[in-house]
Amino acid sequence: MVLAAVMLVAAPVQAAAPEMVNGGGRGTVDGVTPFSQFGFQVSRHADGSVTGHFNCLMAGASEFPGFDLMAVRGRVTDATFAGDEVTFEGTGMFQTGNQGKSPATFLVVVTEGGPGEGTLQLTLLTPFEFVLPTESVLNGRIDVH
Repeated sequence: MVLAAVMLVAAPVQAAAPEMVNGGGRGTVDGVTPFSQFGFQVSRHADGSVTGHFNCLMAGASEFPGFDLMAVRGRVTDATFAGDEVTFEGTGMFQTGNQGKSPATFLVVVTEGGPGEGTLQLTLLTPFEFVLPTESVLNGRIDVH
């Protein structure tokens, strides 16, 4: 019986796989100038289902050249967790202030970290494919749990 107790205590502890990623703040592509404002929360549940939301806005201090507003937002439908990097997909809408809005699908890759460390890369899949540059967190944070 003592041996069994020792074996239980000595058994290696395995860390649980990440089940959530959340973040918010401003991103930058040049390390100084704001490029987007973003916010998201994604959870992978014990049954394998994924829930969450994503919002990325480029307006005001973070204008996207050629548009007075550009936004991609929606619900997250799938996610892959790989250490401090998470890739997630979703459906929602794409909006430009001067050209209206339309249904959209998107793909996002994020890495954990605060200013100068965390990253976010958004790809609009529909209504047309548009790959935005990888942004570093300018202020705010991305956390993988």
